[in-house]
Amino acid sequence: MKVNFNLGGQDVAVIEIWEDRVPDLAAKIRDALPFSSYLQHGKLTGDLLLMQTKILADWENIFYPEDLAAEVAATGTEIRGAVSYYGPRQQISIMYGNDIPPEPLPVSAIGWVVEGADRLEEIGMKAWLEPGTRIWLTLLEEDVAA
Repeated sequence: MKVNFNLGGQDVAVIEIWEDRVPDLAAKIRDALPFSSYLQHGKLTGDLLLMQTKILADWENIFYPEDLAAEVAATGTEIRGAVSYYGPRQQISIMYGNDIPPEPLPVSAIGWVVEGADRLEEIGMKAWLEPGTRIWLTLLEEDVAA
């Protein structure tokens, strides 16, 4: 499933949600779309954009940021564009860089930014300096009939 990410009235990215890896979460996201929220920056959690949602779901496709941070440091893996869901806070997050501070709480890896990843750092800096820009997530036309 592909989701359009609109920031302040401008389409800036396309997110692919992995329906095969997170079928329950993907279904809940599809049911919730379209929705709007406000973009936040994870002040203590590295290069992370956060969006509050109304989605309630259990973890699927779990990883621990603490483990991922060690892997990225050891291998130089590019994770910009990784999309996750954090159930306890009902947030979808997007990594806009490779700064992942260790955190021992589980997260669900749910997708990837497949268009517009080159703009994520600019969006991240804006969210850091001016939090609260309105965002809209909508199902792309090609996925509406699916």
